[in-house]
Amino acid sequence: MKTKLFLIIGLIAITGLTTKAQKFTEGDATLKFLAGETKINLEYVYDGMMVGKKTEVDYTAEKIKHYNEKQPGKGDRWAEKWVNSRAMVYEPMFEELINKMLFKGKTNANAGKNQKEAKYTLVVKTVMLEPGFNSYVMKVNPYCDFEATWVETATGKVMAKAFMKSVQGVVMADNDWDFDPSNRIKECFAKAGKMLGTKMSKAMKVK
Repeated sequence: MKTKLFLIIGLIAITGLTTKAQKFTEGDATLKFLAGETKINLEYVYDGMMVGKKTEVDYTAEKIKHYNEKQPGKGDRWAEKWVNSRAMVYEPMFEELINKMLFKGKTNANAGKNQKEAKYTLVVKTVMLEPGFNSYVMKVNPYCDFEATWVETATGKVMAKAFMKSVQGVVMADNDWDFDPSNRIKECFAKAGKMLGTKMSKAMKVK
């Protein structure tokens, strides 16, 4: 009986966190303007992103120096992967989950980059990224703050805007916590895609 009670409490807590994590700050929170649309253009923005409590510039500079001191060239390879992971890992994961939710929500819509003919564009801005870490004494899971903005593709008019705080994905396994954080960070993008796809499908469901 106690086990069932704890499970119910846990599910309520998770639901509450998910709801709080997605707060609309501007425009139509129902997203009803998306009704009938079959294509959504996606854009990703990382300008001004914080990494934990540091600017991305400071964070990457420290990492490059640290790894190059350990092994010449290792820091430069890390920096290249840090940037390339966006288009190669994070964004595909986001798109996989948002489209999965749009499909499960019984819409006829597809979201993807470079769909300039789409009436609306969803701009996903990564405001803060916490890569997390794992040590013998402590583990911090990765999480991200995102800003999601729906705009008219042709005019740039903002239709709705939401702030998504502390979006944390589930990391099943990660054997290289320090050098390659992409396996952790991609789960945050997956969770964001799932949350936004679920929200959008309510407005876009074919009746």
